[in-house]
Amino acid sequence: MGRDVVRLFRRKEKTDKEQKPRVQQPPISKRELLSAKPIRNPMIEWDKEEDGTVIIYLKVAPSRVERFFMGRASEERVKRIVLDEVGSFVWNLCDGQHTVNDIIEALSEKYKLRRIEAERSLLEFLKMLSQRMLVGFLLSEKK
Repeated sequence: MGRDVVRLFRRKEKTDKEQKPRVQQPPISKRELLSAKPIRNPMIEWDKEEDGTVIIYLKVAPSRVERFFMGRASEERVKRIVLDEVGSFVWNLCDGQHTVNDIIEALSEKYKLRRIEAERSLLEFLKMLSQRMLVGFLLSEKK
């Protein structure tokens, strides 16, 4: 009996036919990344407060448990992400006009950081935004 209960809550493993094919993006060099222009996802709603703080609003689909208890009437929730001063500064520069290199220079100048500190912090932040599909990158055309 105990084993049957455990199986009810275990995720069904997908067979090879059911798995979605993963699209692998070709790796880009550091030079290409620094010349890329980050751009905000136009499908994302966001707002800028009077003090310059950026708030990002994400629509979150209800989980299976929520759908089970609330039925089909369960609606999408809105998750708020409040960026700090530095995050808001970077978000505003992710407009498709500034390159990653431009943003690194602006960060190091405004916040008195060494270039390597600004670069590492920015690349990690952009990686997180990209993984959450909040920003994408416009790559410059190869000459």
